[in-house]
Amino acid sequence: NALFMRRILYFLLLVFLVSCKNSENIELSYFELEDFPRTKYCTSKSISIQVANSLSYHVLHDSLVLVTTRGNGGYFVEMYNLNSKQKIMDFAQKGLNANQFSHARVVLDETNVSSIFYLYNVITNSIVEINIDSLLKYEDSYSFKKIYFSGYTNVPSFCKYDETRYLAQNKYYSIVKDLDNDVDRFLFVKKNEFDITNSTYSKSWEYKYYLSNINKVIMFSDSTKNRLWCVLDGEDRFDIYKRDDLSLLKSYSGPYHYDVEYVVGEAGRGSLPLVVRNGVYSGYSAAVTTDSCVYLLLGNQNYKGKRELPDRVLDKSEIYKLSWEGELLCRYILDRYVYAFSMDSEGKYFYCTVKENRQLDPKFVYYEL
Repeated sequence: NALFMRRILYFLLLVFLVSCKNSENIELSYFELEDFPRTKYCTSKSISIQVANSLSYHVLHDSLVLVTTRGNGGYFVEMYNLNSKQKIMDFAQKGLNANQFSHARVVLDETNVSSIFYLYNVITNSIVEINIDSLLKYEDSYSFKKIYFSGYTNVPSFCKYDETRYLAQNKYYSIVKDLDNDVDRFLFVKKNEFDITNSTYSKSWEYKYYLSNINKVIMFSDSTKNRLWCVLDGEDRFDIYKRDDLSLLKSYSGPYHYDVEYVVGEAGRGSLPLVVRNGVYSGYSAAVTTDSCVYLLLGNQNYKGKRELPDRVLDKSEIYKLSWEGELLCRYILDRYVYAFSMDSEGKYFYCTVKENRQLDPKFVYYEL
């Protein structure tokens, strides 16, 4: 009997350990368009700020427009006053010196009342955290501190975790079960941990697949609610974690349930097999958060396989309002294809970058909620 009881206890312990190890294998919760209790159709109104060679428009502080450009004019960012439409300054100067940038793109802190935004550089895998009030005060004398991420991570799949650390996704983490590198999803990046000389280094030969082309996420958290979200940009899916211990609570798929096909290419010399999507899929491409809810932008492009796309962009985007626990609250159907958005502090407007023609610069519009 004693031996039998020991075997039972051993079995229960084994089951417990396996269940803990597989805590990320939580079954997906599917939702449909008809599950939204409210639906609102939104018509865009133009904002007369048009910047040549622009990439995206973001509103910060309810009155400032940050325009990411291709850097053809010597700067990667232009700032405008939303009301007067007058330019305030250029910054993020193009160059290779300490206070210059070889590449820079704007990404906002997702909170709609934040004073913080980031510049990220995919070439050097680095970010710059900028306080808009300090930038406006010091202008040309403002000093940019570049923070270099580990070679195991890719910007901009990160969020600020506390005053000394960022949380980033491991670029070898797989969102596809059949292409598993068997790594944890998250890595902490301390502000002063990585040196520029080794920031892009990683032991790639330890893994089976190169996955950073398919695993980009929008990541954001709220410490008071103890929630962390990872929202996929290539599928209509998002995962909700407990912030304090990074344990997965629930995964949601919907509302279109993209049937994404992943293709594994041949490995090049000294490199891993490259995993790509077979087609064009625009999943959740941006997020804005408030104290009470989360807004997710779904790009809503879903083209399987090789397909010749027309210059005119016919796709329409949608924004979904949810609670921090994932409860569906409202579906906003937009009249254009949108790939970047921000929101005013009172929750009255969506400010969006729209693409009408693939050969032309994007436009800047707003929607009334």
